[in-house]
Amino acid sequence: MIRKIIISAVFFGFLFSSADLKAIRLRDQAVTFANFNFINQVASSMSHTYFATTEGIIRYNKFERRWELPLTGSDGMTNEEIKRVWVDTFDDMLYAQTAFSLYEYDLTFDRWYPIDELPEINNDSRHLSRDEPLLPPFQFNFVGGGSLVDPFARSFPISDILNDNSGRLWIGTWGYGPATAPSTSALVELIPYGLLQNRVNAIYLDDSLVWVAGAIGNSPRTGISVYNPEANSFFYVESGVSSFFPAGDINCLDGNGAFVYIGTEYGVYILDRERLSVTDRIDRRRGLIDDNVISLKCKGDSLFVGTEAGLTMISGNGDSTKYIRPQYFFDRVIFDIELVGDYLWLGTSIGAYRYSLKTDRLQKFEDPELIITGEIYSIEPYENSLWFASNEGVVRLDTETGATESFREFTRALQSRALAVNDRICAIASDKGMTFIFYNREKPFSREFTIDDGLPSNYVYELVLDGDFLWVGTDKGLTRFWWSNPNRVD
Repeated sequence: MIRKIIISAVFFGFLFSSADLKAIRLRDQAVTFANFNFINQVASSMSHTYFATTEGIIRYNKFERRWELPLTGSDGMTNEEIKRVWVDTFDDMLYAQTAFSLYEYDLTFDRWYPIDELPEINNDSRHLSRDEPLLPPFQFNFVGGGSLVDPFARSFPISDILNDNSGRLWIGTWGYGPATAPSTSALVELIPYGLLQNRVNAIYLDDSLVWVAGAIGNSPRTGISVYNPEANSFFYVESGVSSFFPAGDINCLDGNGAFVYIGTEYGVYILDRERLSVTDRIDRRRGLIDDNVISLKCKGDSLFVGTEAGLTMISGNGDSTKYIRPQYFFDRVIFDIELVGDYLWLGTSIGAYRYSLKTDRLQKFEDPELIITGEIYSIEPYENSLWFASNEGVVRLDTETGATESFREFTRALQSRALAVNDRICAIASDKGMTFIFYNREKPFSREFTIDDGLPSNYVYELVLDGDFLWVGTDKGLTRFWWSNPNRVD
């Protein structure tokens, strides 16, 4: 305890004496939700259970029967895969082991410190054999050797079983996430948490829920992960478990309350929001100009679909289709679509365009400084402005006066430049993570945020602002970034 106080005091002094406060990762600045389904080990205190996963540590509040935020935004750990985890009975000391080192967690500063050896830990929990007799959840089975078999006949090994000596078993699986059971009946209850796969291409906010999807990678479970921030809980719409919704990369999401539209490499899938089931599919056989869907925008019963080879308008939930300017956008990528009044704004592989739905008139938009040329990856409306992102930077267009303002933020990123805007910042994906342009200042300036600030990766594919938080989609998960943190010095 004395050692911990000394370490904390030294760090506290550094925090307030350093001239470069930007180098300090602030508490609660960022937390990442990833594929936590691969569990190496379980540890339990009197109040919490900790699951060491391949993407960090997740923790469950036993008294309140709910998940708490994962320890993925903590500073000081060099490897996200946690091999082992230990905690004492009263939750005062938490230790973790990666492939390279041992660490001790400092709760005060939300930081890990490397240690040379593991101290003696007071905890009478005990690990059981992985083939311990367990009763499976409804429609599941257990097979010999300690594997959980789901309703789709997929098998997932049990990786750890912990008896906390207070009446419960805590179970880790390799691929299906965490579970628990009373030690008396051993009837297993799944307690899912995290994403189905790490790569996040699409984020859609709907009715206080965050819908997340992306590339399937090598995950055995794929589809859409739906996060409830208020309850800090997840549920899923899995792909690959039926022919109605096969496994494949999901590039974009949009919705209208009743339906969620899923843009994939196989066309558009329509998800009934209430039943949480895919009810229809629109592809080239149904009039879509190309199956690889890159962008979506819906309005009422009309859906505008941007593909790798042009733009299609679908009406009446798939009853009719119309190619929009096929002679001009044929074999052109439609990266982004925004609907402002009766105008469709398009970010394409050949520039930015405004299309009138009433007159069928098409106009190309170029700014005086020629930043918006070539590939236009993102368009974002905010109040009376439209923002455009290219590899050269960002342009703000006043839709009432036609005046433009340019911000040069060069990147070598290919096929992606996410953009999000509110009344204070413009957030844009960069070569090293993301850049905030503080445009609403007398002298606008920018600041870059990287893995040193809590991002899990420098590869950012999607950005969505949500009040005080920015949802950041990367190849290593979904990060909730506190963009308005008052303790941060920009």
